Amino acid sequence: MIGPGLISSFCFLMTAAHFLRGGVNAGVILCLALAALSFSGCGWLRRSVTFLLLASLVFWGVESVHLAGMRIVEGLPFVRLAAILMGVLLLHAGAILWRSRGEKGLSAPELARSRVFSASVVLLFALDALAPFPLLLGERVFPWQGFNGLAILLLAWWGGYCAAGLLNPQASPRRRRVMWTVFASVFFLQFLLGVTVASSLLMTGRLHLPVPFMMLSGPVYRGEGMFMLALFSVSVLLAGSAWCSHLCYFGVWDCLSASFSRRKGHPVKGGKDSRDWRWVFLAAAAGLPLLLAILGVPLGYALAAALAAALAAPFAWKRSSASGVREYCSRFCPMGLAASLLGRLSSWRMRVGEACTGCMKCASACRDLAISREGGVCHISRRCTLCRDCISRCSRGALGFGMAGPFSSVPSARADLYFVTLISVMHVVFLATARV
Repeated sequence: MIGPGLISSFCFLMTAAHFLRGGVNAGVILCLALAALSFSGCGWLRRSVTFLLLASLVFWGVESVHLAGMRIVEGLPFVRLAAILMGVLLLHAGAILWRSRGEKGLSAPELARSRVFSASVVLLFALDALAPFPLLLGERVFPWQGFNGLAILLLAWWGGYCAAGLLNPQASPRRRRVMWTVFASVFFLQFLLGVTVASSLLMTGRLHLPVPFMMLSGPVYRGEGMFMLALFSVSVLLAGSAWCSHLCYFGVWDCLSASFSRRKGHPVKGGKDSRDWRWVFLAAAAGLPLLLAILGVPLGYALAAALAAALAAPFAWKRSSASGVREYCSRFCPMGLAASLLGRLSSWRMRVGEACTGCMKCASACRDLAISREGGVCHISRRCTLCRDCISRCSRGALGFGMAGPFSSVPSARADLYFVTLISVMHVVFLATARV
């Protein structure tokens, strides 16, 4: 480990020096930390460092073309610079090859942890470097750009930790609730601080009241401001209806109410027979704001109406606590219906295999009224939010995760790994930005 660690550390120190010269403090902190981590013998961390070394190689390749091009345009000598940069690239390539020879196969949780950590570091650093204003939560709390480097490392580690737990069927339900609660708590805390203490915590532009249907109602009323709706749509296209079980900042409270119900563990009849008022509320979420806009109702009154509607949610949460079902999310939330419909365009699916006997044990874990018995076997409806809590309840292994369309041949275990990696990275990005 000493040899590969030394050469890898030197590569990261060179990148840190380049960032220091350019005033990119977050990059300096990141590279210094990665230089220290280059000596780690931990499997998933070793694989992560190798991947980030590859990212550094790509960065230097782009910089080499850029710097040499500037010299040529300005008519300055560039051969010496090109030779130095080529040496940097070869050093990176050598370090990657040397490290790869000593790497061993990783288990699925370790592999997911490595991928989530690496992808989170790259994505968050890119967001920090490219955003024209302080985007990451770290810099908005502590006014020093270098703090984002530490925040990126901590968030990437957290994402990897969450991914490893999500791939354990027994630990997955609890790990999902914990990571979801952390995100929603950070979201609402920065919202409250933003409207009371520091406006820098709020996104520039019109205030978005943190109520799910305001993602639709706000743009309809204003005739502009499509950011939140676009973010929701892209997220659902990527992760399917898992938005409602992992990423929605509002639904987690309904989930917690149902999870701690005294009826927890009892099968709840779902499927088509369950009342679904979401179509009505979806029509109201689009129609009423349009009517208010046509009538010229001032913004303050429109926001008051939205807040009044949001205050009805705790009553649904009380019902959730009594029934063990996510009453608000599965019966009333218009964005939940939108996620279910739009999510059909994504590839992620829950599958019921031929081994199913229709025992309905899986329904005891479902909080979304998504499982019913049809034709003597379990059937999963479009209410499914891909929480995956039901998988561990099936003693026959009849339930599994899969993909549809051109990816239908992907094995269940691999599809599960891909999904967990994606949803964990999305969780980290949402947590890091967490803006209203």
